Amino acid sequence: MKLNESPVLFDEVGHTYTYEGKPLSGITSIIHKLIFPDMYSGVSPSTLAKAAERGTRLHNMVQLYVSDMLNEEDKAELLPFIEATRGIEWIASEYLVSDLQTVASSIDLVGRENGNLCLYDLKTTAVLNTEYLRWQLSVYQYLFEKQNCDCHVVGLRAIHFRDGKCVVVPVESVPTEYIEALLAAYTRGDETFDNPLHHIPDDLDALLKEYAANEAALSEIDMVRKPLEERRKNLQEAVISSLQAHNISQVENDTAKVTIGKQSERKTFDLKSFMSSDIYKQAAETYAPFVKTTAVQGRLTITLR
Repeated sequence: MKLNESPVLFDEVGHTYTYEGKPLSGITSIIHKLIFPDMYSGVSPSTLAKAAERGTRLHNMVQLYVSDMLNEEDKAELLPFIEATRGIEWIASEYLVSDLQTVASSIDLVGRENGNLCLYDLKTTAVLNTEYLRWQLSVYQYLFEKQNCDCHVVGLRAIHFRDGKCVVVPVESVPTEYIEALLAAYTRGDETFDNPLHHIPDDLDALLKEYAANEAALSEIDMVRKPLEERRKNLQEAVISSLQAHNISQVENDTAKVTIGKQSERKTFDLKSFMSSDIYKQAAETYAPFVKTTAVQGRLTITLR
């Protein structure tokens, strides 16, 4: 399959796009400015830098893999991606698209699934922001089909590679009229854009964005904390084994004071089992004065996208 080449020039060092000397904006900068201006407001610069480094490394490895130029050592590291995308026929990587007027960007991957044309975006973030991906991939689709008039994109996909695991996630497209409205707003120089995909109060919208940013920051901390907690658990078990092996219940040195208590038993009352038993049912009125009922707040469930 032959795709049309864009005449836009891309400066990899400065990460800038130009056409006939005119600078063009990247898609992500447009989406960040008009739809998600506070997307990373709660994340530290160092965390963002590390995330960018991980993302760049993955993109480079995938590009080499698709071009059949990846060495065997890096291919082993990329194995989760290879397994997750098995069966996809890769057509292009870092494929540049543009309207030659306002916007230009490179699509991470173009491929076919069972003959159907799909666009893919690689992500290494802790949590997939599916609404952001809807806009990003839909703008890609809009520009791709303008640049290749005889092609129709059937599917949009996020490839989420994180913690040695990789999954391909389908992404719903944004209607064409919304894409055109977004690009028109940016071209006019608008500072805001009324996101038609959701209609919730501004204060709640801001709170959910802040919550998502906070979760992303916590996830970055967990990457460091969880291995240390597992190491602590293993060390504690080793200390207990050593104390028991030497028949010692207490020891002290310049580093720490360690005490291990005697083994004991604890008994608890299984209220749930008791109230479902025949004993309770047969004498419910007798036990009724001892049953206390309190109101419980409904559980809040927040599923990040």
